[in-house]
Amino acid sequence: MDSTWMILLGFVLVIVASVIETYCAFGRQARPDLKPRLLKSWFRWVLEVSWVLLLIVGSVLPLLFRWDQIGIILAGVLVISFWLILPFILTPIMRNRLLPHWDEVKAELIPKGYDEKSYWRGDWWMVEDQKKLKKKSRK
Repeated sequence: MDSTWMILLGFVLVIVASVIETYCAFGRQARPDLKPRLLKSWFRWVLEVSWVLLLIVGSVLPLLFRWDQIGIILAGVLVISFWLILPFILTPIMRNRLLPHWDEVKAELIPKGYDEKSYWRGDWWMVEDQKKLKKKSRK
């Protein structure tokens, strides 16, 4: 394969790894009644290991075929985009897809001040320990 295709494959693998990691991160933070069904079984560990492996393989691919400054820079861009850029894009999308529909939770959330357009932005769906950790990190 040409080095360009390997670099593109690396980008695709890192994006897939980021999607899986965002899904797993939601499951780690979500209350037990809102946790995705896949993350309640042994399959959770398969997903956790797969995003790590995909990230490693995706960021090493540019180094394998372009072992020069460009390959090192591309590998750095992939890792940085995985940790800093892609979560800002994927986390709101994942919350919007995984949280229950407004009609199912509006009785619980209207007294807390949420409405149909903003309920997926709050932390009402998190486990209490995650809420406390989030508040401590803001200080």
